[in-house]
Amino acid sequence: MKDLLRKYVDEFNRNDDELYVNEIPNAAAYEWLCDRIPLFECPDKELEKTYYFRWWTYRKHVKHTPEGYAISEFLPDVLWAGRYNIINAPAGHHFYEGRWLRKSDGVFSDYLRFYLNNSEDAHRYSSWLLYAAMQYELVGGELSVGEGELLKMIEYYEEWERGHRLPTGAFWSYDDRDAMEYSISGHRNGKMVKGIRPTLNSYMCAEAVAIAYFADKIGVNNVKEEYLRKAEELRRIMNETLVFDGFYKARHGEHDDEILEVLKRSDDTGSPMELIGYVPFMFGLAPDGLERAFYHLDDSEVFLAKTGMATADMRHPDFLKEYNHECLWNGYVWPFATSQVLTGLIKTIHRGHPELKPIFIKHLDLYSKMHRIELDGTTLPWIDEVMSPHENVWTSRAILEGLGWQEGLGGKERGKDYNHSTFCDLVISGIVGVRTDSEQLTLDPAIPRDWEYMRLDNLEYRGKLYTVIYDKTGEKYGKGKGLRIIESEK
Repeated sequence: MKDLLRKYVDEFNRNDDELYVNEIPNAAAYEWLCDRIPLFECPDKELEKTYYFRWWTYRKHVKHTPEGYAISEFLPDVLWAGRYNIINAPAGHHFYEGRWLRKSDGVFSDYLRFYLNNSEDAHRYSSWLLYAAMQYELVGGELSVGEGELLKMIEYYEEWERGHRLPTGAFWSYDDRDAMEYSISGHRNGKMVKGIRPTLNSYMCAEAVAIAYFADKIGVNNVKEEYLRKAEELRRIMNETLVFDGFYKARHGEHDDEILEVLKRSDDTGSPMELIGYVPFMFGLAPDGLERAFYHLDDSEVFLAKTGMATADMRHPDFLKEYNHECLWNGYVWPFATSQVLTGLIKTIHRGHPELKPIFIKHLDLYSKMHRIELDGTTLPWIDEVMSPHENVWTSRAILEGLGWQEGLGGKERGKDYNHSTFCDLVISGIVGVRTDSEQLTLDPAIPRDWEYMRLDNLEYRGKLYTVIYDKTGEKYGKGKGLRIIESEK
C-alpha cells in the first residue's frame, strides 16, 4: 500500500506547479503522508486517485505560525482572511478531514487554540468549529482542553448570542457570513438580507453539544447541563420554524421586525430549496421522517446536476442569476456544500437508513469526478472553488484568469489546491463506514455493488491500529469472503 501512495505522490509532484509553499513542500510530501494517513485501495481507480490527491493537497495547508500550527483555506494570501491568512469558514471541514491523521494532536490543539484566542477570526464567518473538534476527539485524538479552554468556548458561544440571537431564540446571519455569497434565499432584488438560516442555527446547536461534551470531560456538570438545554431548545425552534414540506428552508427579512413577522407565518414565504437545507442532518437534528428530503438529490430537476450537486433548486427562476462576482451560491456546484450534504447523508445512513446508500455512492462518484481539469491538453487532478453545474469548468478560476489574476483578488491560481471541503473523510466514514459513536471500531459501509475489493490500512481509532478489508470472493487478500476488521500492531 505504501507503493501505491508513492506512485500517486510522485505523479502529483511531477505535474505540479508548486506556486506556494507552507510547512511541508512537495519534496517532503511522501514521508509526511506515509507516516500519517490511512492507505486506501479500491477498484475505482479514479476515486482512489482522488483520495490520495486530497491528502496530498491537504498537507499543503498545514502551516506554522507565531501562535503554533494552523490550517489554511487558500495558499496565496487573500485580503478577506484573518491573521496568518487563516479563515474559519472551513475549519469544521479541516477537523473532520484531519481527524484521520495519525501523530497530529499538536497541530489540531494549536489550531483550536488559535480560534479560541482570536475572537475576531473565530467569528469572521459562521462555523461548526467546536463540534468538529469534538468529532476529532471521538476518533481518538486528544486535544489540549482544560478549564481555561472551556471558558473560552463559552465566551465564543456567548459572543454569537450577543451579536446574532433574536428574542425568539433563533440566530440570524447573512449568506456571505455563512461563506455562501449571492444565494437565492439570501438576496432580495439584488440586496443581501438577514435570514434565519439552517446554517448558523445548526452550527450553534452543534456548538452547544460540543461545549457540553468538553464540560463533561473535565467534570463541569453545571455547564454540561446548561448547554445541553440550549442545544435542545434551539433544535426545537429550528424544527418548528424552518421546516416546510419536509425540507429545511431559510426565512429572510430586511430587518429584525420583518424577520419576526415572517417567523409567525405558517407558509415558507417563497423560500427556495437549497443545499443548506441538509445542514441540520450533519448534526442529527432532523426528526424522523425528514430523511426523505435526500431523495431530492436524486432528482435531475432539483439538485442532481451534470457535474454534481447544484446548491439551489434548478427550477427556481433565480437559478444561476448573473452577478458581478466570481463566487456564487445560487446553483453552482460547491465542494464545501457537497461535503456538508454527504456528511449529513452518512450520519442519516448510520442512524438507520441504509436505503439512502445508493444516493451517497452516486454523489461521491460525481464528486470524485469533479476533481479534474484540462490544462494544455492534459487532464490533471484538481480541486478549486466552484464548478458550473452543466460542464466541467471551474467557473471562479475561469473568471479570475480572465481578469488577469489580480492581486487584490488573490493573485495567480487563487483557488488551486483549495482547502474548503472534505473528501477523504467521506471515503473513510461513508464508503468504509467507520462510525464514531462506539468505543470499538464499528462499520456501516456503503460499498458499491460492483466493487470486488476494498482495503484501508493504517487506520487509527481510539488508540488502536486497524486494517479493514472487503473481499467479495476471498481471492484478492486471502483473508476470507466479505468484510474483515484486523487489529494491527502499532
